[in-house]
Amino acid sequence: MGHGNVRSILVTIFAAALPAIASSAVAADANWLPVRDQNPLVLGLGLPLLPPASSHAGEWQIEALFDESNTQLISSTPGRRPGDPGIHVLYGAETRETRLAVAYALDEHWIARASLGDEWIGVGFLDKPIQHFHKFIGAPRGFRGGGLGARPPVIRVTRDGETLYSLDRSGQALAPLLLDVTRSWDMSDARYGLSFGAKLPTGDTKRLSDTGDTGVSVAGFGEWTVHETIRVGARLGYLYAHGTDVLPTLARASVPFADMYVRTPLIGRWDAEIQYDAHGAPYRHGPIFLGHAGVFTVGLAHPVTARSELLLGVSEDVPIGHTQDVSFLIALRYRPGD
Repeated sequence: MGHGNVRSILVTIFAAALPAIASSAVAADANWLPVRDQNPLVLGLGLPLLPPASSHAGEWQIEALFDESNTQLISSTPGRRPGDPGIHVLYGAETRETRLAVAYALDEHWIARASLGDEWIGVGFLDKPIQHFHKFIGAPRGFRGGGLGARPPVIRVTRDGETLYSLDRSGQALAPLLLDVTRSWDMSDARYGLSFGAKLPTGDTKRLSDTGDTGVSVAGFGEWTVHETIRVGARLGYLYAHGTDVLPTLARASVPFADMYVRTPLIGRWDAEIQYDAHGAPYRHGPIFLGHAGVFTVGLAHPVTARSELLLGVSEDVPIGHTQDVSFLIALRYRPGD
């Protein structure tokens, strides 16, 4: 996909955030939903986790994530120029990412974090509920209900008849190890930060829980509270990946990414949140499923105890057909204390 599409996504995200950024604000804690693009061809690249909450020196943060997604689609391209081989993606599977992240505040400004997960790909229970959900919101049926022409689980990428990657059995494997360190500045009217990350290929390329590359990333973010109760955050970053084993002839070495959220009190102790997470094309010359993508999430947050919070979310690919279909997440954040 062209870089113009990527720029359009990033400009849209930050243009939407500017009015809130310009308003009177006070420093805010991190309030990101732990959303991750569940397309395994993207998930295995190791895009970095969203920023951790600010912490006092010596404080621990623990986050457990469970994310279930079901996608059935066919995505093809005839080639960029006449005579170029076409690329064809056949995808029908349910995926489940389970991930644990542990962070430690080295001092009042620096936070180190490590995260390890597990990825399952197979046949699950979400196909029918998603069909009903799409009907409810007026979305097209797509390839569900037998329109795929193949029995899930199946993930196949071909170019001019040559199979570049194929998976046709259920399986489960370790996911990439993600490491990062964040330096934040808490000011009277905002919180800003820089995060430096690394991805290590601890997963399995045959099971598609990992794409086999080693990656590093850098991102800048800001968080604000506006009108006393509405919280806003935005992040912009860049991932560099080397040594990709899955679709190596198509993989790009660099992927830009951007995110934003808005969170507000809803009713009682519940908060409502909307979040949009976008990334550039991780693969070149491919169909839209291998190109730039965005995930729009509507979520709820509720404190469980004084030191823990429950997060719920439902995500949809926007624009449609560029990545995972509907995804459901549940997460628990916890700060151990005395």
